[in-house]
Amino acid sequence: MILLNASVGTNLSTLIVNLGIIILAGLVMGRFFEMLKIPAVTGYLVAGLFLGPITHYINYEQLDNLSIISDIALGFIAFQVGTELWFGKLKKSGMKIIIITIVQAVATTTLVILITLPFVDLSVSLMLGAIAAATAPAPIMMIIKKYQTKGELTDTILPVVGLDDAVGVILFGILLSISITLMDPNTGGNFIHMITEPLIEIGLSLIIGLGVGYLSGISARNISYGNDRKEKSLNVIVITVLFTVGAALLTGASPILTPMLAGTVVTNMINKECYHLEEETIRFFVPPIMIAFFTIAGAQLRFDVILSAGLIGALYIIGRIIGKFAGAYVGCSWTKSSDTVKRFLGVSLLPQSGVAIGLSIAAYNAISTINMENALIIKNVVLASVLFFALTGPVLVKIAFLKANEVTVTEDKKVKTWKNTTVYQK
Repeated sequence: MILLNASVGTNLSTLIVNLGIIILAGLVMGRFFEMLKIPAVTGYLVAGLFLGPITHYINYEQLDNLSIISDIALGFIAFQVGTELWFGKLKKSGMKIIIITIVQAVATTTLVILITLPFVDLSVSLMLGAIAAATAPAPIMMIIKKYQTKGELTDTILPVVGLDDAVGVILFGILLSISITLMDPNTGGNFIHMITEPLIEIGLSLIIGLGVGYLSGISARNISYGNDRKEKSLNVIVITVLFTVGAALLTGASPILTPMLAGTVVTNMINKECYHLEEETIRFFVPPIMIAFFTIAGAQLRFDVILSAGLIGALYIIGRIIGKFAGAYVGCSWTKSSDTVKRFLGVSLLPQSGVAIGLSIAAYNAISTINMENALIIKNVVLASVLFFALTGPVLVKIAFLKANEVTVTEDKKVKTWKNTTVYQK
């Protein structure tokens, strides 16, 4: 296996070859991990580790050239999360979902800030706390789709994960502004600008996401019939995701929140038949992109960086685990959710990968020009925790759904519960 070095003349061909190797390695490792009864997404990340930090087949310059794949994948992830936010289903539990999401996010952020504060500057603690709130929707979505989970835990976690990214973006934007101001007291009037910046980002995301989503919803309504309806549905979805992600990156809006809003609008404008067509289209088109995304995420991790995180990384991981567990439990208790949701929602929110990496890079870019040491601490700690949660999170999510008796299809196509009661699928 040989990866070509990028050059001006062969840059495009090199990217194509590298992308093919990434997808192949992720696919093979994912299937191997499935044979071990471990979610395939964990195998994708391990494949990335072998291609990146272990064998150095992929260097960081090549990963930068493949960053567009991550942007597009996050767009599809966000869009898919948005399609699960159907207001008809949320009408009775909408306020409950909002309360649970905000409580667990704020609890996680607060606890990570408090537990790391004795060892680092307040500005660093604020950034670590903000990033800790982020939950990776992709591993959760992949497990839900693969095992076709059904039940109250599934119905709760889908909208919570969708709203969690919106809350996380808001928290990150506000705390990043405060952190920069703390590290650079001479910013003066720029403090107001940095406080309003996240609000502008959210506003732009709303305008682009809702606008594009409305146009896409109108188009999706007209493709329920005909032999080429799957092709038309695919065209609508791809154009929607690419346009929202591209427009967000171009205007400074959120490339995660924008496609998520578009997906939410589309799913609330179409009928049940269109929704199933959209869901089926995504299920068959997205997997190669997801394999590439997670394999690339694994290749971005560095063992030297992870080891240098040390005590702060361990405290971050502990604080995030306790925060998610306690925050979800308190939120569920306030909203009088079932005991099953109380017990297993927290552990189901532990996965963390692409979104956290993106936020850490954004923090590093903003802070490195002011205080490189603090910027490196933030980046190192987040990368260390991403490795931990990316490898353990999907497994824990699968176990949570099994214990909640919400898994309907396993690898052998049987319906199975945690109590070993087995019924063949119809």
